[in-house]
Amino acid sequence: MYRYENIRDLHLEITSRCQASCPMCIRNFHGGGKNNLLELHDWTLEDFKTRIPVDLLEQLEGFYFCGNLGDPIINTELVDMISYATSINNSLNIRVHTNGGARTAKFWQDLAIALPDNHLVTFSLDGLDDTHSLYRIGTKYQTILSNAKIFINAGGKAEWSFIRFKHNEHQVEQAREI
Repeated sequence: MYRYENIRDLHLEITSRCQASCPMCIRNFHGGGKNNLLELHDWTLEDFKTRIPVDLLEQLEGFYFCGNLGDPIINTELVDMISYATSINNSLNIRVHTNGGARTAKFWQDLAIALPDNHLVTFSLDGLDDTHSLYRIGTKYQTILSNAKIFINAGGKAEWSFIRFKHNEHQVEQAREI
């Protein structure tokens, strides 16, 4: 059994929204069409404050904004949540996993500025320009690459996540070079 005072790291799903339509995603019904069983919902900053009280934020070592149900960058209050959390505990290790295919240059700059020194944003690019969107349907390789560069140039720390498929496995080494 876990004790509240021993919680050090959290996995947070702050949205069930995403602009992509990846075939294996829970938001899609068997690889096509919208899954009507999944309610679309976003946390607000107030939800974040209620669910993660100050005493918990103070004891945390970090948390992870994941994209299992939705892409965290789609939540319009992500930067506000990060700014609030780091105002309480600026030593947090914050990780964000995203397909990186949405939002403006200003968002990516603001995100880099809001994140603490100890952070990592993982951009999911499953292939190169000609293969990436075969799985990450609804995203564009060049847009994600541009967003990642903007984020990095604003001081963000990023990594490239590449899921190997039969259609992109021949591009792994070229992706490493990029």
